[in-house]
Amino acid sequence: MALSVAPGATAAPASRRSPLLRYLRHPGFLIGTILLLALLAVAAAAPWLAPYSPLETDLGNTLAPASAAHPFGTDQFGRDVLSRLIWGTRISLQVAVAVMALSLTLGMAVGAVAGFFGGWVERVTVSVIDILLAFPGFLLALALVAARGSSLESVIVAVALAYTPRVAAVMRAVVLTIKPRTYVEASRALGMGNLRLLFLHVVPNSLPPVIVVATVGAATAILAEAGLSFLGLGVQPPTPTWGNVISDGQSFLASNPMISLSAGLCIAVTVVALNLLGDGLRDTLDPQMRRSSGRML
Repeated sequence: MALSVAPGATAAPASRRSPLLRYLRHPGFLIGTILLLALLAVAAAAPWLAPYSPLETDLGNTLAPASAAHPFGTDQFGRDVLSRLIWGTRISLQVAVAVMALSLTLGMAVGAVAGFFGGWVERVTVSVIDILLAFPGFLLALALVAARGSSLESVIVAVALAYTPRVAAVMRAVVLTIKPRTYVEASRALGMGNLRLLFLHVVPNSLPPVIVVATVGAATAILAEAGLSFLGLGVQPPTPTWGNVISDGQSFLASNPMISLSAGLCIAVTVVALNLLGDGLRDTLDPQMRRSSGRML
């Protein structure tokens, strides 16, 4: 006698596996994740991976070309470029993570309050966001760093504040689409207060698009840190950062281009990895994108 299997018996395990399968089937997400994990491993193992100290100078071996002892050569002070790049990975990832955390926290709070409560709170918030968005993010960060002084903490705070209006604008837009939904109105009818509605229903359902924006913001933070350091307003020498390495090599592009090119390649790989991760998160977290990809398959 044939045994019939209830439809829900296999649907539950499949539904539990489906989010992981969506990520694994997305090539951009996989490539971005692998590259970021490799960069994190390099940053964590910098004391053991770097062949020399990033601050060790050798004035008898300045601007040396690539060799077995110095794969990327040396700079004008005889410092090993590869070692400085490896240690610079720590600074760049630290800036990316800190800026993403700060901009997410501030932007989500401002955008959620403005979109949920509306009224004069929303009008004032939108006006401030529009004013801040009128300035290019890098110029705003440049002004904030100039006001606070050049340091790693100043760079993190300045870039986070410059990118917060973008997160707040996206958060407000998402909250405005979630607030009138049926389950929110039903919870309100059952007597749930505004704060509980905001934190239990509205904010959790607003996370996917905001996280994608914050991921792209992490790439922007790395570019901003490198630009500020290149201009001498970021992390100050001799601390090894990718922006400082590019600045060190700009005067020697004709004789030893590997100094600046190697740091630029590190920045490019990291930014591409974060953008691929953001694209993968967008495609896998957005229900409409999942449905369209499912139809194509």
